[in-house]
Amino acid sequence: MIVADFSTIPMGSGTSSSRYVSAVYDVLKEYNVKYVPGPMSTALEVDSFEQLFEIIEKANKKLAQMGVLRIITSVHIDYRLDRDISIESKLRISKMS
Repeated sequence: MIVADFSTIPMGSGTSSSRYVSAVYDVLKEYNVKYVPGPMSTALEVDSFEQLFEIIEKANKKLAQMGVLRIITSVHIDYRLDRDISIESKLRISKMS
């Protein structure tokens, strides 16, 4: 399992981005992956790098279809091989600190 965190910033589209955030969430729902919205980014669980980047590419294309001419995308990936991880397991660990 891969836990990733990503954000997309639609450049030149004004100060309100709620409709763009909603469009990205629609993409996540299409893929039926677990995701958790955050105040500055969205965490998600995926099975592979291919799936992750397919989702990110589709989210960017969706924003482009909405007229966004420049999109900044940031991604953080936790690819742990020694044990299974999930969004919940990472949240439990951070609460213990």
